[in-house]
Formats: sequence, structure tokens, C-alpha cells
Amino acid sequence: MSSDLVPQTVDLLHLGRPKAMSAHLFGDVIVDPGAESTIERVVEALDGRTPRAILLTHIHFDHAGGTGALVERFPDVEVWVHDRGAKHMIDPTRLVASARKVFGDYFDQLWGRVIPIPERNVRVLHGGESEGPWEVAYTPGHAQHHVCYLHRPTRTAFTGDVTGIRIDGGPALPPTPPPDIDPPLWHRSLDVVAAWEPQRIAYMHFGQTTDDIPEQIATLHETLDLYAQAARTTDAQGMADFIRVWVLERAGEEGLPTYYAAGPFEGLWAGLDRYWKRVERETAVNATEAQDHSAAEQAADDPEA
Repeated sequence: MSSDLVPQTVDLLHLGRPKAMSAHLFGDVIVDPGAESTIERVVEALDGRTPRAILLTHIHFDHAGGTGALVERFPDVEVWVHDRGAKHMIDPTRLVASARKVFGDYFDQLWGRVIPIPERNVRVLHGGESEGPWEVAYTPGHAQHHVCYLHRPTRTAFTGDVTGIRIDGGPALPPTPPPDIDPPLWHRSLDVVAAWEPQRIAYMHFGQTTDDIPEQIATLHETLDLYAQAARTTDAQGMADFIRVWVLERAGEEGLPTYYAAGPFEGLWAGLDRYWKRVERETAVNATEAQDHSAAEQAADDPEA
């Protein structure tokens, strides 16, 4: 593995498609190795070297599904993962069973095997950790177990999905699958990354940004709100049509297939729809509680009560 001060982006060629998913190698560290179905791309990039640690931004299969396969090859490697995701890496049974209900037989083609990781290999994170050159921040919004990593000496931030899908300098859009999408939390996480003032960000879909990082973050703030409002008034197909037009206007016909491969548009509605339904439930509960509280106060003030 290169000891240069620039991360190596490994195109995972998921389902044979370029620039849909990328892992990153940096010194003796792998960040988000990808799925087991693409793990040979990472092994080839290692070129016979042994990694010290695998840093997971979160445990979605496209980012972390191949981690167990790498631990089998490198039994001493340490796996960094947030507390809320750690148990599912140690025992992925429930996670896989739930996903198979969604993907069916297509699961194996998409992600391959999901191999349990021995607990002894897992380093549990909460956010706020600092070790050597690395700083960890808790960054929910895309997933409740999402973290970002800052390599302080080079001001390189590894942002997983927080800074969005962006390909070849095109527009940044938010990947919004269920179940944990929360736009207000996501906005705060974007602010956390911005406060680092990184000189480089590296992310799964796809690659790295160096020259316009503030603009990418600002764009994602805007796009997240735009997509959230669109999802509130449409369904999965309507959302897909909306995103297709949005991407076409900004990335053109040439960029459209790559953006779609990185985050199929039909799948970006459900997470936001789930968020809005939760907001509606919480609003209804709060309204009921406020009415009950008001009625109780009136009863207390009524001398006839």
C-alpha cells in the first residue's frame, strides 16, 4: 500500500459498472472496503501488503459488506465501527435476513457473502475519538451509525455518504435509502465536516474532491432539502422521475447512467417517506399531549372541578 499522502481510490466496478462504488486505501488503512462481491478489487490494490485497520463509516452492505471476508484473509486487522453498527458486524444474521426480504435472490449477486467478524477484531466507536493522526466524528442523518474520519496531518476527511453522491465533478445528491434518513441530523453532520475545513474529502460514490469542497457541502445542504420536499408529495416512481430530470440538467445524458448505478433513483424515495411519516406521527403525538396538558390546566383552574 502506498505511503503517499494522497488516498488511493479503488474503483470496485460493482456489477461491472465503473465509478459507482469506491474503496480507499491510505497508508496501512482501508476505508469502507465495499461488498464481498467486489472485495477482490481491494485485495488486488493491496498488492500483497497487510492492512492494519479497516475504518467503516457505516455498515450498509455497499460500504462494509466485504469486511468479514477481509478479516478472514487478515486475521489481525482491526475494524473500526460505530457502537450502533458493531453488533451487526459481529453477528449479521438479522441484518442479512431483513435485507433478503427486500432484495430476494438478487442479494447474493449484489453483495455476496456477509461474514461475521470476531468480536476481538472490532473497535467500537462513539464519535469524538482521537488516535494518532485520526479523528472520529459521529455524523448521523444518512444512518444512525454513521461516522466520518479526519486524517489530521493531511486534512483528509473520509465522509462515507454524508457528503453525497458526486461523480466526475458533477452535482452532489443525497443517497436516501431507509430506515434512518433524518435531514435535520444530516445538515448538522455536514456542518461537522465543514468545521474540519478539510483540504480533501474521499467518499464511496465516487472518489475524491479537493478544489471545491465548500461548494459540494453547500450543494448537498440545498439538495437534501429539495429532495426531502419532493418526496413529501410523490411516490417512488415520481421521485425517480424528478431525480432523473434533475441529474440530466446538471450531468447530462453521459452522466445519468453512472449516477443511477451509484444510487438507483427509485430507491431514494423510501427513506425520506419514512422520515416524513415519523414527523407526522410525532407531530400528532405532541398535539395530543398539548391538548391533554391544556385540559388538565383548565380543570385545575376550574373551582367547580
